[in-house]
Amino acid sequence: MENKTSKIKCLIYTKQEEEFVQLLRSGLDPNFEGGWPIRLAARYGCPAIVETLIQFGANPHLLSESGASTLQLAVFSGEQWDTDKWKFLLSCCDSSQLADGAAVAVIFNNVLALKKILDTGRCNTNIPTTLTGKTLELLAKGYKVTHMLTSSTIESYPDSFSAAPRMSRRSVHGNTSATLSPRHVERNLSPSVARFFHQTAGQTSLSPTRRTFESTHSQ
Repeated sequence: MENKTSKIKCLIYTKQEEEFVQLLRSGLDPNFEGGWPIRLAARYGCPAIVETLIQFGANPHLLSESGASTLQLAVFSGEQWDTDKWKFLLSCCDSSQLADGAAVAVIFNNVLALKKILDTGRCNTNIPTTLTGKTLELLAKGYKVTHMLTSSTIESYPDSFSAAPRMSRRSVHGNTSATLSPRHVERNLSPSVARFFHQTAGQTSLSPTRRTFESTHSQ
């Protein structure tokens, strides 16, 4: 079992998509041990492996122990959102799940992901999200990006946005881009999701790539 776990992780870390397909064809349960492989693939920015797992029967809506979904982790990774490679995952999500992903995008300044999610036309901005208990509309208002929810064309969206409460990202992820304060996080996140972000804060391997944030600020 340990060897299988290590092999799965290795294939995901190194993004060996063809080898992962062979592993599934050889009998790997796509929902292995509660479905962590698809969530691991999402947070390491491997949309092809995520799509393959879903096609083999993986459930992308199973949550981690801390309450994170596959889509939330894909947004959190910051990877591949300048492409259409997450389109398949987005097509599997309902309106509330899309809203949860959009909430992660707002908080972590992943403008590209927010654009993709809103562009599906299926994101419900009027229901409470699991991240904060607030609707996406209220969350966007707090982060001063309401215009992104009402813009008629994706080209009119800005390339980056700023949260109202700010601090050094180093305090959250060891990076230097600006983001919200920890007190703001603790006050607004649901306990299970707050644990997820607190747990990942100290693990650089789970942090969003700096490239995503730097690219949005440099454009």
